[in-house]
Amino acid sequence: AASQGAAGALVAAMLSSVTEPVVNRVLVNRMSLQEAIAEVDAETISKFFNTTITTNFIKFPFFEVVNMLLGDIDLPGTQKGALLGAVFTTATLPITNYRYCKSVGLPVDMGSLYKAYLPTVLRDIVYGICRNSVQSALLASYPNLGKSASGRFTLMFLTVLASCVISAPGNEVRGYYLQPANRRLPVKEFFKPERFVRSTAIGAIIMSTALGVGTLVTGPATEYVTEFRAYLDRNPLAKVLLGIFAAQQYLESKRHQERLDKLSAAKNKAD
Repeated sequence: AASQGAAGALVAAMLSSVTEPVVNRVLVNRMSLQEAIAEVDAETISKFFNTTITTNFIKFPFFEVVNMLLGDIDLPGTQKGALLGAVFTTATLPITNYRYCKSVGLPVDMGSLYKAYLPTVLRDIVYGICRNSVQSALLASYPNLGKSASGRFTLMFLTVLASCVISAPGNEVRGYYLQPANRRLPVKEFFKPERFVRSTAIGAIIMSTALGVGTLVTGPATEYVTEFRAYLDRNPLAKVLLGIFAAQQYLESKRHQERLDKLSAAKNKAD
């Protein structure tokens, strides 16, 4: 289960590095889609990818393991989904809020890590129940939907779209409380109907499309990861060399960033 979650984490990190900065700006800063896209450049995406890949390798395997453990508990599907949402969100909210801060360029402090806890838990519980219910209903009506790539995309797209729309009120409340306290919009201004519709529509379409695309590539990615890990297990020297290469790349990236910081500091001092 953890290996499956790791493969999904890699695919989702690539998609999230593009979509999350846009969606979060629309949700919290109440921007239009065009304004949000204009703010998100290649450098923003590249930096945020480092955040998504690190946090996903914690969240995704953890979700798969928790889901597997709860699978042995004798509870109705709705209650099991609610329990999974509550446990998972409570454990990973600091990671989720850390990602949010990084995606919109806000400073990260201890106060921000459990910000908007209650609306986030309630949103995720409703979202989890809706996903289980909608997916089950679609598969019951169209049993062959999950047997082809296009069918899996359609199944995921419609399931996530419906779940995002139904859980949208909780997502909007979360967005309201994620605003910096000194720049928080008044309730009447933040929750204007047209802003609610825009935020929900953009967020739901981007999320459902991204996760739909994820279903097309996660399977092959899982196979590749499994085969690659088996190859490393058979060849210990290759594992050592890969570790050395990864460490060298990390150190080189760190040195490069330090040089950029020094140049930026020198330029600011000269100005």
